[in-house]
Amino acid sequence: MFSLRSETIVLANAFVLETPLWEIIARGTAVYVALAVVVRVIPKRQTGDLSDNDVIALVIVGALAADGILGDTTAILDVILMIAVVLLLDYFSNLLEYYFPRFRRIAQHAPTLLIHNGQLVKENLRKEKLTEQELAASLRKHGIDDLVRVKQAVLEADGQISVVEQE
Repeated sequence: MFSLRSETIVLANAFVLETPLWEIIARGTAVYVALAVVVRVIPKRQTGDLSDNDVIALVIVGALAADGILGDTTAILDVILMIAVVLLLDYFSNLLEYYFPRFRRIAQHAPTLLIHNGQLVKENLRKEKLTEQELAASLRKHGIDDLVRVKQAVLEADGQISVVEQE
């Protein structure tokens, strides 16, 4: 016969730190940095509207939250601290990018010119793994049906294509 007291003890143990704080910080940092490197080498059109740092943070937080919800981690405090570490790393990396342009050039993709004065820059299309059909679809979304009407089309760091029409 189990009483409310035994369930209270189990619940109280869920809020006890099981993993040393240094290990939580080290693991969170290692996973974040590893994912930052992986996301950096992925063509920018794959990440969509989110910055690379935001994608990393969302992936890790989602996985950690799932572990906590499913019970893979028995201490809720461990999960909460790991999420806090990841979100702080995301915030600090955004601060670094803002205050230090050199770090931004390393951490983020640079914009890529796809069309210049109505001409495709095929080398850049290949580099970004973007087909002419995909580019044409994006131009149609901007109301453009002919390349000669385009002064510049640029694949931005967030994966979106911006278009400047000829005057």
